Amino acid sequence: MNDLDKLKDHFKGFKNFDFISNESLQSRTDAFDRFCKKGIPNLKQEHWKYSPLSKDLIHFEDLKFSKNEDKSFDSTYLEAFDHYPVLVKDGFLISEQVSDEGLEITNYNKEYFYEIQKNQILDFNNAFFMPGFEIKIAEDYKVKKPIVIYNFFSKKFEGNNINNKSFIYLDKNSKAEIYEKNIFEGEQFLFFTKNLEIELEENAHLVKYYLNSTNKNTTIYNFIRSKLQKSSVFEKFNFSHNVSSCRDEIISDLNGRDAFVSLNNIQHLSQKCFHEIKWEINHNEENTRSSQFVKSALHDESVAAFQGKIYVNSKAQKTDGYQLSRALLLSDQSKFLAKPELEIYADDVKCSHGSSSGSIDQESIFYLRSRGISEQEAKKMMIEGFLAEVINKIKNENIKNIFYSKLNEINKSS
Repeated sequence: MNDLDKLKDHFKGFKNFDFISNESLQSRTDAFDRFCKKGIPNLKQEHWKYSPLSKDLIHFEDLKFSKNEDKSFDSTYLEAFDHYPVLVKDGFLISEQVSDEGLEITNYNKEYFYEIQKNQILDFNNAFFMPGFEIKIAEDYKVKKPIVIYNFFSKKFEGNNINNKSFIYLDKNSKAEIYEKNIFEGEQFLFFTKNLEIELEENAHLVKYYLNSTNKNTTIYNFIRSKLQKSSVFEKFNFSHNVSSCRDEIISDLNGRDAFVSLNNIQHLSQKCFHEIKWEINHNEENTRSSQFVKSALHDESVAAFQGKIYVNSKAQKTDGYQLSRALLLSDQSKFLAKPELEIYADDVKCSHGSSSGSIDQESIFYLRSRGISEQEAKKMMIEGFLAEVINKIKNENIKNIFYSKLNEINKSS
């Protein structure tokens, strides 16, 4: 019996879980059939050419699905500042639902699943997902405090695969800040996929932060599909530290005039961790803007890959697209792979991309050491200064402090 045959047996059992609705069963079955037809991702497929997931997904027979009935949550994990908590434990929303003025937080209940032809992991997620959250912001409503999503992975979870699906919707003229963090209670093997849909109506503004904590035995696939209407804004800040392998994939569709998306990412990796970023910005209307900014600090035998694409439709005149990736290689064994792409069908546009990698400037190290700073501390200062350029773009002081605290914690332990 091969891996897919064993996975088919897993799917038969999975369909018996009580959280699977009759309405979604056919869509799940169709998604699973698409996954089986496309096969497990491998490095020969262009879409997965640089992906660390290819080496981790060859043992599908080892996947074990489970549901944790324990809804307890240690309050010491909660952030100290005032916020709306959204608690997701081992894939399921466990916090109370919120209905507060223009804010609504409920269980995920959408039944329609879209397909991306070359993405079989998305098909896998659509077949095996556990319902996460839906966050909806009403028209003209500005959420008064941040929403914090806690993805908690308990050490008592009996499975090793969690697939989560969630949805965020901002109506016209609304605004929200959402901070999402992963919390790993143990170090057991885990394969986690997350599928998040974001829809922003006219003049809506969403700022989303994501902190990926350390777990050397975890494989993570994060997927976001965002759709922006006229004059809407989507800003994202991501801080990724050591997990065994991670792929962050975003497709952002700028479907209305004057829409703007800004994607910002920090990767601070060591050991043999392999993280990949794959972003695609689709400028489908005129006067749209985008920015992609990635910085990576790579120790030991770690590897980072960045694939960034800017697509400009023929009617998307006056497009302004910017893309920049930089990597700091802190050992001879670390690697940075970059594949920037521009696909442009309009003639009145301003698009640029750049990528660079290199080691720490030794003259700067010498200067700091001449001021009485040890070589180790000098290198830490250089790393912090390199990555701080992304963190300093964050306007929320609480979140900025969290990112800086994480950076300091990593530097102290290295």
